[in-house]
Amino acid sequence: MQIVFVNAAPASGRIPRAAFLRATRRAQKFFGARMRGKRIGVAFVSAATSKKLNRRYRARARPTSVLSFASADPGELGDIVICASIARKEANDAGTGFKERLAYLFAHGLLHLLGMHHRSKKSEQRMEAVAEKMLNTK
Repeated sequence: MQIVFVNAAPASGRIPRAAFLRATRRAQKFFGARMRGKRIGVAFVSAATSKKLNRRYRARARPTSVLSFASADPGELGDIVICASIARKEANDAGTGFKERLAYLFAHGLLHLLGMHHRSKKSEQRMEAVAEKMLNTK
């Protein structure tokens, strides 16, 4: 699996790529062949850009921590868009580290690219459990 990083929100600070690379290795172990040879784009955007994308593609007029856009190209899974400023706030609110929050958001976005969704509380809990299990794969 190849990850392409784009930091379109440099004001959000340095993005800890090591957290994503660790999460990527764990995802490859967890999902195996479904991940082999696939490309994933990871873009870090401002809250304003997140809000624009969320409004355009989800009809929600607020920024969000993570969005996923699946690709029709068989060599690509798609793109994960993360708002670093919201991720940092969520990490602070939850009392967790920024790196851990970014890894979780990557896992969450990846699960969307692989076809999982959370349209109900039960499916949301299931998706969270799979993300945590993936991130804890050694």
